[in-house]
Amino acid sequence: MPRKKISRSLSALPKALRLDDALHKTGRLVEILRRVAIKNQLAEPRVFYSVRNIAQHFRVTLSTAARVYHQLEREGLLTRVRGSKTVLQGQHFDRRTGVRAFVGLPASLSAFVTLQPYRLFFIKIRRELRLRGFATAMVFTDKKETTNGILSERLKSYEIDTVLWFQPPREARETAARLADLGLRLIGIAHEQSPPIPCRYEISRDNAIRTLLTQWKQRHAIEEVTLVRWKEHRLTGLEEVLENALDELEIGSSTIWFDDQPSASFLHSLEKMNTPALVFSSASLISKFCFRAPRAVTDLLRAQRVAFLNGPVSMPFAKVPDVRVDLTVVDWQLVAEGIVNDLISQEAFQQTGRTVFEAEAKLRVPLSDFAQSI
Repeated sequence: MPRKKISRSLSALPKALRLDDALHKTGRLVEILRRVAIKNQLAEPRVFYSVRNIAQHFRVTLSTAARVYHQLEREGLLTRVRGSKTVLQGQHFDRRTGVRAFVGLPASLSAFVTLQPYRLFFIKIRRELRLRGFATAMVFTDKKETTNGILSERLKSYEIDTVLWFQPPREARETAARLADLGLRLIGIAHEQSPPIPCRYEISRDNAIRTLLTQWKQRHAIEEVTLVRWKEHRLTGLEEVLENALDELEIGSSTIWFDDQPSASFLHSLEKMNTPALVFSSASLISKFCFRAPRAVTDLLRAQRVAFLNGPVSMPFAKVPDVRVDLTVVDWQLVAEGIVNDLISQEAFQQTGRTVFEAEAKLRVPLSDFAQSI
């Protein structure tokens, strides 16, 4: 159901008072703005005065105004959206219980355990939601539950208001229809593949991949690469982006296929190849190698130049090696903050197109600075 747009009209600020006493200036201004905020509250959130507006009106420093806003944010009246506006919370936020809304987070258990980018999204978003006054329920699911209605019923049983679905699988379309019938709001976050349902947010590695390949060619004279792929898996949207970028930059490529042979022997064969660089475009494949043959992965990274297009990888049961790799990296904290800010301001429910979070290319960086040991 579409939400109302945030109201931007506010009553005039009270006449500026003399706030000369530094010891009591902040406390006095908190009292004034608390009354202003409560007076202007509506049922839904609305844009509040900026820190700069307040500093100019009451003739105080920006740091004093910022301290006042921080206090009102702790009280649940205001939310400061980094790089944008300050939002006055609506009356629907019950400050007595401290819970704005209940957010459901469906997740694949296998992906959560094996894929570091997937896991990091949930770690960051859950922390940010809880810090900002939301209750969360993480619901681990499998393919069968996504198609037979069990997942939607589980989410309903938690009395959830909104569902955040990160990297929804192909089967998500059926569950999305059931959630709509139940009156639950669904917000999709696309990642790595074309989503089967409309998504309000997208994590894009396209520009980062092009930047990485461009720097390979221009700075390191890499004219040809070897793509490492898994025969068992279908071509993903990310791999299509990779192929298009290689064509545009006129970088040649050859492909070596993993066909479920012993992991260690396959990795040792890559280690001995005469190639300028290896590219892993499947997060599942490199995660499989890290789980089954972490020592062989370490040997490969020491012997060859390797790019992980899905970001850093975890090293279960082994220390992350001190080796340099090329990565596309997502600032998951920034993603979490952006989505939660939009939930608070209600912009997450506005049909204003897709918000895209861009990954960044990192070349020759220590894997140990980015990867996790689990």
